[in-house]
Amino acid sequence: MPTWSVNFDCRLDTEDHEIVVNVERVKALADVIRGIPLPPGMQRHIDSLNIMRAVRGTTGIEGTELSETEVEQIIAASPEEHVLPQARRRAEQEARNANDVMTYVADTLQQDPYYPVTEDLIHTLHRLTTQGIDYPANEPGVYRNHAVRAGTYIPPRTGDEVRALMTQFLDWLNHGAPQAWPAPIRAIAAHFYLVSIHPFGDGNGRTARGLESFLLYQGGINARGFYSLANYYYQNRAEYEAMLDEVRFKTNGNITPFIKFALRGLVAEQETVHQEILAQVTVIAFRDFARETLLDDGKLGTIPGERMFHFLLGLAGESVSVAQLRKGGHPLSERYYGIKPKTISRDLNYLKSRQLIRIDDGTVRANYELMQHFIK
Repeated sequence: MPTWSVNFDCRLDTEDHEIVVNVERVKALADVIRGIPLPPGMQRHIDSLNIMRAVRGTTGIEGTELSETEVEQIIAASPEEHVLPQARRRAEQEARNANDVMTYVADTLQQDPYYPVTEDLIHTLHRLTTQGIDYPANEPGVYRNHAVRAGTYIPPRTGDEVRALMTQFLDWLNHGAPQAWPAPIRAIAAHFYLVSIHPFGDGNGRTARGLESFLLYQGGINARGFYSLANYYYQNRAEYEAMLDEVRFKTNGNITPFIKFALRGLVAEQETVHQEILAQVTVIAFRDFARETLLDDGKLGTIPGERMFHFLLGLAGESVSVAQLRKGGHPLSERYYGIKPKTISRDLNYLKSRQLIRIDDGTVRANYELMQHFIK
């Protein structure tokens, strides 16, 4: 297996067109996302989605396969409550640990936005990452004293090398060239070097991604809650590993290829978050428009009008067949319990005429596409 003599004489083409464009795109998206007002409930929903994807991504890269539903259940459960069967308890603990890392990062930087990157911070990220799991030759929060392998790569072999390189790494990160780099580049470069030094017995990739997320959060890139590049690396695992190896073995320290790869992922993650927020805001806008429409038509405040308005509220993200409305079998059909089919048809025809619903193949859904007409 090849080795790479870790050094901090790295080269980076900060004028590369793709890097310049994507750094500006990252900043612009962060500003746009930050500028959208969100009610607390919607913010919690967005946070949950971001954490769920990041947890699934950072554990998935290491071979722990969890569905998004499983991750969501693990995050929601109390520490004493087991979600997965005994044979999968390690995977469950890894997901809990990944969530703990994210919570720690967010809490720490909310209390002190200028919290420094130190060895203590990195030890804490690793301890949270590996606590409660019996990894061979690994002690949570403690540098290794033995040789390890990382796929196609052999990291520095001895504990003395590790300690010396970690001192150099932190001096380089805090006082060297990265101080002049934009926050996204600094975060990605820190990830590359920490995972290359591989200072711990296990959990190095997750710790490196935790540090990367810390720096993205500190740099204002995580404008709405916590999201990270872990999900992108997970979805593009082969390219992720190839880009690490390209810098080590082909360019000998020119980190431009890895920076470009990761920036593409960061833009993609931000665009996903942006679309999720817009989808939530669209629901709010639709409800307000529905209220205005019913009010202008003199229906709001009447029994039929209130019934139709609450029916529309219940359609958020839902659909229901006309047959279910008439016969029952769906929670929304409770709105029409005991009401004649003719009245149901009248309500649906009115809502359809006002473009508030769509009926396709006998299935009713809210017409959120209508909100596109109000976008300049």
